[in-house]
Amino acid sequence: MRKLWFDLRRTLQRAEEATARPPAARTGTPPTAWLVLHPDTAQLWITADTTPRPGDVAVVATHIDRTPPAGEQTPPYRQPLTEPDPNRDTTLDLLRAAARQGHRWLVADPSTPARLHTAAAYDTDNPPHAAVWTPAWLTTGDLGPYPGQTAHGYQHNGSLTARFTRTTLQRIAADTNTHAIRSPRPDTDLLVLRDDRSGMRMFVVRTPAPSAVDPTPQASVVAVRRLTADPEGWYRLTDGRWPWRQATPPADQRGDRHRHDPDVFEQHPGPTGSRCTVCGATGYDIAHEQAPSMTGHGTDNTIRCRICGSSETDATEIGRISRRAAWPPAIDPTPQAGT
Repeated sequence: MRKLWFDLRRTLQRAEEATARPPAARTGTPPTAWLVLHPDTAQLWITADTTPRPGDVAVVATHIDRTPPAGEQTPPYRQPLTEPDPNRDTTLDLLRAAARQGHRWLVADPSTPARLHTAAAYDTDNPPHAAVWTPAWLTTGDLGPYPGQTAHGYQHNGSLTARFTRTTLQRIAADTNTHAIRSPRPDTDLLVLRDDRSGMRMFVVRTPAPSAVDPTPQASVVAVRRLTADPEGWYRLTDGRWPWRQATPPADQRGDRHRHDPDVFEQHPGPTGSRCTVCGATGYDIAHEQAPSMTGHGTDNTIRCRICGSSETDATEIGRISRRAAWPPAIDPTPQAGT
């Protein structure tokens, strides 16, 4: 099945820009936003008409599952995003709800008729360079939790796509071996790490269980895997041996959580100059708000992440208030972008 995966945040940004225009002067009705999909070029537009206008910026598919046969053309697909319906939310409302619940993608099946839905993650063991990595505590099986990072919006074989520092990688290998020795099973695998000029090599050493025929079987290397650090110095572990999942911080970190947590927002080149350290959101996803102070003079300034809901407020009366949301949230598969 052919699928086109579009960045849901970028699509919402285009939709908010399209609906932010003033109402029509004659009728006073708010502007209508249309989603226009061109499957052959893997582009979609959010526009005020059923046809893209000059100057409209397209959202290009980040991932394409299967290319169409040569010579085959698929007609454009059009859907109103803001058409009111007393029996259900608009498509734009459903997309907003999906983004708040952690969904990252707007997925288009360009068959006739085209179908749209949202998704939390794209399955791959090699996220693109543009993937956003966010801090996380990770566990697998009985091991962990370990400090690492996850690529938001990506998974591999149903588990999180994770990366770790060299020190944490060595700790994972040591814990794996300790667990194998304490809970021996037939044909136990041990891990041996060796430094390499271009990174590290991981040897999987199989130690067969003793038997009456061979009470002291010899261990043998059954696999060698080269682990190469990415440009930022992190190593990915994405094979089936480690099905990573989100974990709560260890007790010593939880007990003093506020002291160890970074600021909610950090400096980042872009339209707003801020990046959310909780979910990695930048640009349009960061909202700056002002409200009159409860003291009767001055204003309270708030920076809020539209995606995860984390915020920082500088209040005249009580100073700075930080709120870090739980991320990623429990995914609700209900939100759909309409058929």
